[in-house]
Amino acid sequence: MQAFFGSLAGLVGGWTERLILAAADLLLSLPLLFVLLALRALLPLDISPAVSVIATFALLGILGWPSSLRVVWATARALRDSDLALLARATGCRPWRILLVHLLPNLQPVIFAQFAVSIPAFILTEATLSMLGLGVMEPLPSWGNLLRGLEDFSVITANPWRLAPLVLLVTVVICFQLSLPAQEEIA
Repeated sequence: MQAFFGSLAGLVGGWTERLILAAADLLLSLPLLFVLLALRALLPLDISPAVSVIATFALLGILGWPSSLRVVWATARALRDSDLALLARATGCRPWRILLVHLLPNLQPVIFAQFAVSIPAFILTEATLSMLGLGVMEPLPSWGNLLRGLEDFSVITANPWRLAPLVLLVTVVICFQLSLPAQEEIA
C-alpha cells in the first residue's frame, strides 16, 4: 500500500500528493499502539482464532503504512525529476505507465528496505496486543500468548524455562535489526 500511494504521490504531485501526505501525517500523529488497542477493543472478544488473526493483521496493515510511505514518496519524487522519467515522458508514456513500468521497479530496493524495517515493529506490536488479550486468540500460538505466562513472578522463579519465549522474541527482533545493514548493501 505504501509503495503504491507513495509513488503515486511522488509522481503526480499537486492535490493528490497533498491528500495522501495529509492522511499519512494524520496517522503518524496518532500513537499506533493506542489506536490499535482502541480499534481492536471495539471488535467482539469472542471471535474465532482465525478471525482474530485476520483482524489483528488487517489493523496492523491499515495503520502501519505512513512512516514507510514518506520514504517511498521522497524517493519517487526524486525519480519523477530524473532523466529516466523525463525520457519516458518525452517518448509519450502516460503517467500510469511511468508509475508502473519505470518508477515502481526502481523503487523496489527502497520498498524492500522499508518492509524489513517494519517487520520488528509489527512483531512487537502483535506481541503486545496478544499479551493483553486483544490480538491473536488462543489456541493459535503467538508471541503475546506465549508471553502471557510471564505475568506471575513466582511461576518464573520456579520454572525459569518459561523465559524462553521472551528470549526468542528478543533474539528474533535483534536478528531483524542486525540484518538491515546487509540488506541495504545488496540494494
